[in-house]
Amino acid sequence: MKRQETTLATLYLAPAGLVLLVFWFAPAVASLVVSFTNWEGADTLDIVGGVGWRNYARTLGDERFTAALANTINYALWSIPITMSLGLGAALLVQRKTAGASIFRTVFFLPYVTTWVAVSIAWQYFFDPETGPLNHLLRSMGFEPLRWLAEPRGVIEMFATGPLGLESWPNTGFFGRIAAGPSLAMASIIGTTIWRDVGFFMVVFLAGLANIDPGYAEAAMIDGASAHQRLRRITLPLLAPTTYFLLIIALIGAFRVFVPIMVMTPDGGPAKSTATLVFYMYEKGFVQWKLGLGSAVGYLLFMIILIPTLAQARLFGRRVHYD
Repeated sequence: MKRQETTLATLYLAPAGLVLLVFWFAPAVASLVVSFTNWEGADTLDIVGGVGWRNYARTLGDERFTAALANTINYALWSIPITMSLGLGAALLVQRKTAGASIFRTVFFLPYVTTWVAVSIAWQYFFDPETGPLNHLLRSMGFEPLRWLAEPRGVIEMFATGPLGLESWPNTGFFGRIAAGPSLAMASIIGTTIWRDVGFFMVVFLAGLANIDPGYAEAAMIDGASAHQRLRRITLPLLAPTTYFLLIIALIGAFRVFVPIMVMTPDGGPAKSTATLVFYMYEKGFVQWKLGLGSAVGYLLFMIILIPTLAQARLFGRRVHYD
């Protein structure tokens, strides 16, 4: 009986396994091999040769790779905390069974089920410097219009040299780019991402809230705990598994962002200020057709995502309890 069940399970899993093998695992192994070659798009296999670790060394020594890494980190540092905070707030807002709660849930979640291309095109119109509604609103309020998707300066740099009146702000080098904050163009894309993804985070947080026994909050209310104390001492600790899961998913998604960058700033933005690691890989592999370099960038990106993911698992995973 056990042998029959194993055979039946294997037959059911075979189609999905074949798809994964052909479209995931085989290309991954092939790209690893290509990353150690000098293969370019027009080259035939008979003139392709091995170059060892040269592609990886060239990539790590490229200033544009460093800039793309800084842009990606800026994107993650700003998008993840804001999206998770708004998602949790929305979940707390609509978790109660009140009139209109289901409508609000639908409204919050609808952007997430919309394709990234459609969302990016719509927000590209909103950010248009001449005809966009955002600049029209700024003009009507007496403010100067902004070059939303054409401004390369970081938002912290703009604030420091504008309202604060500082003469200059460091915006060169790896740490200088991070200190200057994401460019206004990148900040516009981050805003688009937050608008789209809040609904997904809300739904997952709602599932986590539904698994919390209401008896804990009732007992705390009897003991005189305020709403803030119940949130801090009961809700947030019991939401730790959900928060940990979303943090991992958000980190991986932030380092893999590509579609809104490609649609809203197809050239990598002003001064390449929106060019992330995936965009840099796309340029190397599919614009310049340096397949060896592009594959090397892909595996460096894999390692860059793997290291903080493992670090999170080690630092926070032990503090998360599922029982």
